[in-house]
Amino acid sequence: MNGYIHGFGAGEEQRLWEQADVLAGAVFEHLPLVEQGLLLELGCGVGAELAHVHRRRPDLRLLGVERSPTHAAAARRRVGDIATVLQADATRLPLPDGCVDEALTIWVLEHVVDPDAVVTEALRVLRPGGTLVCTEVDNATFAFHPALPAISEWWDRFNQVQAAGGGDPFVGRRLETIARDAGAEVLEVRDVAVVASQSEPERREVLIDYIADLLASGARTMIAAGAVDATELVALEADLDRARSDLTVGWEYHAVQLTCRPGSN
Repeated sequence: MNGYIHGFGAGEEQRLWEQADVLAGAVFEHLPLVEQGLLLELGCGVGAELAHVHRRRPDLRLLGVERSPTHAAAARRRVGDIATVLQADATRLPLPDGCVDEALTIWVLEHVVDPDAVVTEALRVLRPGGTLVCTEVDNATFAFHPALPAISEWWDRFNQVQAAGGGDPFVGRRLETIARDAGAEVLEVRDVAVVASQSEPERREVLIDYIADLLASGARTMIAAGAVDATELVALEADLDRARSDLTVGWEYHAVQLTCRPGSN
């Protein structure tokens, strides 16, 4: 990771675990997990997604690769009993060709300078017929209805700071091109929709709290970059209060989930 906007430490570790729980249904509902063998998660962070994989496929051997020493240490502490966690660069995996049955990226490629290289390396370590499933963001789809101006402005600047740090907050819309350019055979490209509405008030409350934590997680980096100040933070919090209290305010977000496998050439 380069210029990780959310920061590191105990607070971010807890946020990532809570995020994994909140979004698990959307991420894993149609994700084609193998029944046996070795599953690799690239950019496994603090191990939260590996824990969700283990709950669904307890017989799989799990391997996580994470570049950040802080996150890798947290993952070992959290899931070291169910997974092996390596601190390594996902563009230069310390693994032989064809040794992995399935590889995953989940909310990772937005944070890397060269997502093409990560996908190419994932395909290298997959066995023939093995699958790579990338679940990644398209932050242009983040929207409140009706629009809440302070949140919209904060989100725009959030994405600008992330891009300036070397990431791509819209990488989801490029996944298919990235995979095909890497020589993969694309099997499926699926929309992952997350929606908060008054028709499901309890779910709506959980999602609004998740969004508030997500937006706040970038505050320190954004302030240090001069992208926002205390006035804008106050306005953000006021908009979030409105979103919580006014049940007619809705929110939606659409990520992209791509499944591919190594090409035959």
